[in-house]
Amino acid sequence: MAEISEGVACPICEGAGSGAFMAGTYKMYRCRDCHTAFVQPMPGAEELAEFYSQFHKSSAEGGWYDEIEERMEGDFPIKVAKVKSFVTEAKCRLLDVGCGKGFFVKKCIESGLEACGIDLSETAISYAREKLGVEAYCGKLAGWKDKPGQYDAVTLWASVEHLADPVGMMRDIRASLRGGGYFFLDTGIGWDWLDRLLPGVAQWYDPPQHLFVFSEKGMRLMLEKAGFEVVDMDRCFEVTKLRRYVKMIRGFCLAGGLRMAAGLGRMHHNPFVFTRYPVGNLMSVVCRKLD
Repeated sequence: MAEISEGVACPICEGAGSGAFMAGTYKMYRCRDCHTAFVQPMPGAEELAEFYSQFHKSSAEGGWYDEIEERMEGDFPIKVAKVKSFVTEAKCRLLDVGCGKGFFVKKCIESGLEACGIDLSETAISYAREKLGVEAYCGKLAGWKDKPGQYDAVTLWASVEHLADPVGMMRDIRASLRGGGYFFLDTGIGWDWLDRLLPGVAQWYDPPQHLFVFSEKGMRLMLEKAGFEVVDMDRCFEVTKLRRYVKMIRGFCLAGGLRMAAGLGRMHHNPFVFTRYPVGNLMSVVCRKLD
């Protein structure tokens, strides 16, 4: 990771004096205080709209979302179980923010939860309503502020890293929860053991798709500032212990091999030129709205 001697305020902790590196054609900064990485300057609304117009196309049309959504579906049963382990009321109303085509909402309903979703994609919401028959809305969560405290639980799966203003989204989510309600999210974690061994080359460093790569410290600070108490954090989420151990061993082996290559070969002079590898740990967080 080639650092550039520039400084910019961190949007998460407002700390100054960040180092910068190039992630493809985008400049990312890693805050020296909370270690969260973020794109600066942020892409404009038109640029992001153009990117996601391609991203959300089907695989046959050259898009990527179908493949990502298919992988996520395998995690849904354990995520539903986690929600039900924390929200124990007989009737639980859940909102899935960034619901996509509504598959997680459908899984929640099948498990006995009262669930609905919201997403910016008109195509995805049409699929959720017409194909799955679930309650889903197209629009921004901020537009629901006139109906505060409706939900016992809110989920935000693999979405916070895509947001240009994640702090604002945390506040909007808090406003939609009842007092003591639970918020569940997951995202790629930065500045953990694997990211420190292979700085800046994990799969999460992928702008403009990923605008933030949160460290544990940065995530906790953001949630606490938004009025949440973190009650559970898994820094290497996997659906089974076996998969967790396999991922850890794979990460250690890849990191060791690449660092050895950096010392012996062509990578010697600049060992962390930006390259993405299919590695990286997933952070799963559960927090509660403070009254």
